This record gives sequence, C-alpha cells and structure tokens, in this order.
Amino acid sequence: MHARANVPRVLGIFLLTIAAAVAPASAAEKAASQPAGKKSLGGSGEMIRFDLPAEGAKAAGVKIHGSRYGTPQAPDEKFVIYFLSPDQSEVLATELAPYSLFDRGPEKWVDVKFRKPVELTGKEVWIAVEFRAGRTKGVYVSYDGATDGKRSRTGLPGLEAKPVDFAGDWMIELIPAQ
Repeated sequence: MHARANVPRVLGIFLLTIAAAVAPASAAEKAASQPAGKKSLGGSGEMIRFDLPAEGAKAAGVKIHGSRYGTPQAPDEKFVIYFLSPDQSEVLATELAPYSLFDRGPEKWVDVKFRKPVELTGKEVWIAVEFRAGRTKGVYVSYDGATDGKRSRTGLPGLEAKPVDFAGDWMIELIPAQ
C-alpha cells in the first residue's frame, strides 16, 4: 500500500520533469519564430543571408514558413532556390522543388529537402527563393517581427536586391547536412 501512495507523487515529479524539458523558448526566441506577416512577391524573390558555421558547410535543404494560394490543386511545376555568393554576384547552386510541398490554408513550416546536400563555401551565403508568383498561384512567405530585418532582401540573381519593407526577416532556415 505504501508504494501505491507514492505513485501520484512520482508521476507528478515525472510530469514536471517532462514539462521543464519541453518548456517554451524565451520570449525573444518565441517572438522571432512567430510570423508578424506574410508576402508573395511576383517578379521577385525572398532573399535571406546566412552566416555559415564553418568553411565547407553543406545544406540538406531549407525550411520555409508559408502557404500556397491559388487553385485548390497545386500547379504541376517547381519553384527555384538559389544559393548566392556573399556579394550576390554569383549563383553557387540552384535547386528545384515542387509547389505541391505547400498546402493552401494557414502558414506552416515546410521542409524542402534536396536529393544531395549542397556544398557551401565561405563564411556566409544568400538564399533567394523564386516562386514565380502571380495572381492565380504563389506562396505567401512569412516574416517575423522580432529581428532587425538586416538579413532579408527582395530580389533575384541578376537583379539589384532591395531592402524589405517590414521590420523583420523572412522565416526561411537552412537545414544543415549531418
């Protein structure tokens, strides 16, 4: 009987331990991971700069917070992900991914995984995403409101990048290769 009396106490301690292990991020981290808005860029693309952890880093993919708009059925086409040099003058790599990765409806994180990792050189890289958006198809990409927006631009290779018109950064992340 004595062991049974301890079960609720032990279970309570166990649940508190689990709750502490999965506690929410700090207020700043939580605000940075919450969208402040979303945009679709026809004739341009979402650009974001990443500092790389080491020379010779590899990207297994990217995560994009967004949702598709347009026809109920996703277009049978692909969007483009460009990896650009730090000065944006050179395309280092290009990847294609299907529109069907994105659902219509609420924005959410979407993993775009590459067939083989993209090798990156240097200490930083720009990523530009081109959805070829229009009135009847595109992807709304979310942006946060807790960062300074210094890492984000609008533009595509061969076009002059322009500052974003919001105080935040595109919610696009690199997925490092293991």
